[in-house]
Amino acid sequence: MPPARMVDEGARITKELITHYSKSGAELAAIWAPPGSGKTALLVSLASRMAYQVGRRLVKETVIWRGRDEDNWHLIQGRKVCIFIHFLDSVSFVDVAGKELENLTIFRYDTAYDIIANVKRGWVNVVYEPRNYVMDEELLEEIATKQFMDDVPKKVSRSFFIYELIYFFKEYKRSDDYFTFIIDEADEIFRMNAPYPQSRFQQWFKDACLRDMRKNKLSFIITFHDYRELDYGVLFKVTTKIYLPAAVIPPAKYSIIRKKDLAMTLNMGQYLIEKKGKFGIAEYDRVDTDNQVRAVWRHSPKPETQEMAVSVSHL
Repeated sequence: MPPARMVDEGARITKELITHYSKSGAELAAIWAPPGSGKTALLVSLASRMAYQVGRRLVKETVIWRGRDEDNWHLIQGRKVCIFIHFLDSVSFVDVAGKELENLTIFRYDTAYDIIANVKRGWVNVVYEPRNYVMDEELLEEIATKQFMDDVPKKVSRSFFIYELIYFFKEYKRSDDYFTFIIDEADEIFRMNAPYPQSRFQQWFKDACLRDMRKNKLSFIITFHDYRELDYGVLFKVTTKIYLPAAVIPPAKYSIIRKKDLAMTLNMGQYLIEKKGKFGIAEYDRVDTDNQVRAVWRHSPKPETQEMAVSVSHL
C-alpha cells in the first residue's frame, strides 16, 4: 500500500487534470506506458470523467478522441459517442467476434471545420482521419511560409490531419467552451528527431497551437511508450506527467521524482502522477481492453478523385 500522503496527492493532481475551472486554464498531460501496462484503460477512465465549471456546477466536458483502427471508445462509461468519418471513406466497425456494431451515431464530414460546427457537446467525439488526406491549401501555404519551407509538400501523412483539426478548433471554437483532445500513440505527430517535412510541421504546431493552449481552453492528453520518443519541445510544455507500471521516468530536468525506478513498484490499475513539483499515486478502474472495436475500411477514392468530388459538392 502506498503512503496515505501519496494517495491524497495523486487524487488531488488527478482532479486538477480532469476538472477545469474558469481560472485554471487547460492542461497538457502526457502518459508514458510500456505495452500492456494499462494505458488504454486509463484513457477510457479519464475520458468518462472530464468536466468543466459552468457557474457553480460541473458539466461534462467535450472530448475529441483520435480514432484508431483498433480502439476502445465503446467502453467509455456515462458518455454518448459520435463517430466522425470523412464523407469519401467507407468503413464498418466490428467487435472481437467480427459482428458489425449497430446503432452508432456517425457524422460524415468534408473539412475540419465541419467537425467543429457539428461536434457533440458533452459527448466523446471520435474522429477518424481521412484515408486520403489533402491538407487545406491556405493552411499548408501558411505553414510553409512561417517555417521557411522552400518546397511545399504536395501530400502529407494523414496523421497530420490532427494538426489541422486542432488549429481550426483554436481559431473557430466558442471562447467559453472547454475541449480535451485524447491522442493515443502520439509519437506519430510529436516525434523526437522527426524527419523533414514533419519536423517543420511540428515546430509550426508548437508555435501556433501549444503556446496558447491554456487561454484557448484546449487540453491534451497524449500517450507514448517512452519519454525519449517525445519531441523535447513538447516535453517541456507538459504540465502533468503520468507513469504506468514499468514506465521510464525522465531525468531531473523533466521530472522531480528522484527514485527513477518508482514506476516499477506499481501494480496494474495504479499510476504515478506529477505536476508543479508534487507527485502521488492514484488508481483507476480496469476494463477489458481486449474487447476492442475494429475499423474495417473499404476502398476510398485517391486524392485526385477526392479533390474532384469536393469541388462538385460545393457547386
